[in-house]
Amino acid sequence: MQTEEQLTVAIVGAGLMGNWHAHAAQKNGAVIAAVIDSSAQAANKLVGRYGGRAFSDFEQALEQTHFDVVHICTPLKTHVLFAKQALTAEKHVIVEKPVAPTRSELNDLQELAASKNLLLCPVHQFAFQRGVASARKELARRTSGPLAVSFDFASAGGLGREAHELNQILVEILPHPLSILSELWPEAPLEQEPLFVDNPRDGELFTHSHHQGFPVTVKLSLNARPTHCSMTIDHEQGAIHLNLFHGFAVFESPAVSRIRKIMAPFALSLNTLIAATRNLSERALNREPAYPGLRTLIHQCYRSVQHSTPGPISRENTLAVATIAELVESKLSHATTTQMEQGG
Repeated sequence: MQTEEQLTVAIVGAGLMGNWHAHAAQKNGAVIAAVIDSSAQAANKLVGRYGGRAFSDFEQALEQTHFDVVHICTPLKTHVLFAKQALTAEKHVIVEKPVAPTRSELNDLQELAASKNLLLCPVHQFAFQRGVASARKELARRTSGPLAVSFDFASAGGLGREAHELNQILVEILPHPLSILSELWPEAPLEQEPLFVDNPRDGELFTHSHHQGFPVTVKLSLNARPTHCSMTIDHEQGAIHLNLFHGFAVFESPAVSRIRKIMAPFALSLNTLIAATRNLSERALNREPAYPGLRTLIHQCYRSVQHSTPGPISRENTLAVATIAELVESKLSHATTTQMEQGG
């Protein structure tokens, strides 16, 4: 039996996400060949944990070591530069979302990757969670589509940030719900308009749109507590609840009766407890302590590289998510400018 060639990878950015990418890469059988970070201390710390050589300069790493795949885990403003360097050097690229600050820059990177037959994959790991996979299977069995879909995120990602930075963080979170929509209902591209955007204060975003005929509401907050991350699919054949922090799904019965109405909160709590316990046990067994879905996405990326097949996230879906995110960012910027003019 022929075995797959072991991949070698480079981690660009030795912070929090660089650590989890290295962890997922190692669990997927790859060898960490290089870690690149402007902080020698951070790079050496990650090398001490996962192996490889530490570099402060990416060009130097390209010249002095061999690797097949580059994981880009640095701030958004550096993504395009590192991705271009990697693709030009014939390396496959896995990059934290958003891939690029603008749709135009993303399209240029996609063109470059396509011209060299290389993988360029965004880290939309939420769409690869076990809970999303369970929801997809359940939806495939149902005879009708959803009535509505809603997302509710409360993140601590804005802690310590200036007020003017908060809306940009919201835009960087937005690809998560959008990518799940693309994964669960890939038959049609995400709809760009009509799109209602409400930004009552910095760090708070509410959007309302439609996808394949059903309404979609997204609530993102950097101020609400406690932190949470969930999705609800309202359906005449029973609601589906997804806990996106932990990666599991809970299904509710569509049956209606007086006793079911009385017992509904207890039944939902019990089913949630059972699903959460099972999910936690599976994650512990698989040594997946954080970021559910990340290891699965990276596994599929590596398989694509090894077998020269298309990546797990299509170019069209990547571009569609970026287009909506850019549209929302434009509406946020316009609202901010209008508020400043009225205040002046």
